[in-house]
Amino acid sequence: MAVRLNKKDYLWSYIGVLVSVGSSAVMLPFVLHYLSEDMYGLWGVFQSVAAITTLFDFGFSVTFARNINYAWCGATELKKTGVTYSESDEPNFPLMKRAMTACRYVFLLLSGLALVCMALPGTLYIRHICRDIPGPEPLIAWFFYALAIFLNLYYGYFNSFLRGVGAISAANRVTTVARLVQIVLTVALLACGFGIIGTGVAYLAYGLLLRLLSKRDFLRYQGIGEGLASVREKVSGAQIKETFLTVWHNASREGMVTLANYLANQACTLISPLFMTLAETGVYALAVQLSTVLSNVAGAMYNANQPVLQSAYITADKEKTRRTMSLIVFSYSVIFLLGLAAIVTVGLPVLRLIKPATTPGIAVMLGVSAYQFMLKFRNCYTSYFSCTNRIPYAKAFLISSALGVALAAGLLALGWGIWGLIWAQIISQGCYNVWVWPLRAHREMELSAGQTVRYGWEEMLRILRRGERQKHDQ
Repeated sequence: MAVRLNKKDYLWSYIGVLVSVGSSAVMLPFVLHYLSEDMYGLWGVFQSVAAITTLFDFGFSVTFARNINYAWCGATELKKTGVTYSESDEPNFPLMKRAMTACRYVFLLLSGLALVCMALPGTLYIRHICRDIPGPEPLIAWFFYALAIFLNLYYGYFNSFLRGVGAISAANRVTTVARLVQIVLTVALLACGFGIIGTGVAYLAYGLLLRLLSKRDFLRYQGIGEGLASVREKVSGAQIKETFLTVWHNASREGMVTLANYLANQACTLISPLFMTLAETGVYALAVQLSTVLSNVAGAMYNANQPVLQSAYITADKEKTRRTMSLIVFSYSVIFLLGLAAIVTVGLPVLRLIKPATTPGIAVMLGVSAYQFMLKFRNCYTSYFSCTNRIPYAKAFLISSALGVALAAGLLALGWGIWGLIWAQIISQGCYNVWVWPLRAHREMELSAGQTVRYGWEEMLRILRRGERQKHDQ
């Protein structure tokens, strides 16, 4: 079944992203107010450790979701690389059930491994960096974050499945509800004096609600639950093994990409307390948080159009592929630059009124935003290759990110502080990934830079005009 998005899907994509941004914007003043500078720095570390969920995922949720999309679009088989072009518009529910069964067993093992790592080396790390903070509060908060990481990983693939079949509105409605619950709980628990423990409880509640509602809505979407139930044949162990080996070919590469993204986005926050104070780490973590939020808002079209890009490729619609890719890149670039201007001129002055010691300066904000822009910009183009079931960029990503962390550690040891972290990322990504993959994608799609701007602008106008027609018809 071909995936097509409407104005409602795009609207909910931005609502979902804006609620996520709004959650950070609403919670941040309370976190800054109720937590000490050291506790805020620890909270930034917890945020980075919580992102380890994607590391243990090792690319399986993305790869399984992509194969769910292929089955939904009528593919007759799953392949290690490339796809079998679809000649049918009917979902292949037996193939979908086989992929989902294999996925469940894989994530049972991954979540168990994550729990062991959180309980042992994770706890030792938290005890080490909090050695000067009296009381059990950091370890109690860490317990809730570790439990949330385990449960989020075990159930986390259903939200990816929703996006894989094109249920963009449903996926973002679920995200919106879960985020609102997290906001209310975080503010209430902080106000009641629970400190950083309250943020851990709220994060656990957010993850549980997101995963459970995603599972419910996925099975309800366009009769998927009934379609899967109609498949009477049980999935055999041999079929699970075959599916796993097929998926593993690219999941292992997606895992390398996941590790590379984690190193590029979060590892520097984890190593910085080894060279800087927790208060200084808090300044850097806030700049990363703001720029990451901005990148997520700017990438709303990127996230929404992944199933469209996959569907266009599997149906061999080259013009749709070019136009969708142009929409992704053009919208991301324009929105990021406009958002950065708003943060510098409005966001930072407001935060400085609340807690000036933790607010980054304009130069630091621009520096962190520069490398965050580079990371998502290259991902816009590499998403084209992943949608064709090829991951040729995995090794390059991993090498660049590992070099970035090593360079960051070296510059920190030399006393460069936050600027050591910034320049390490800009240099490691700018020397290869940020220009090679866009160039290769443009050549393969036979898409010029000028066409990217023109098609991107035309597609944005088309979405707006279609929305106006729908509003007029109502």
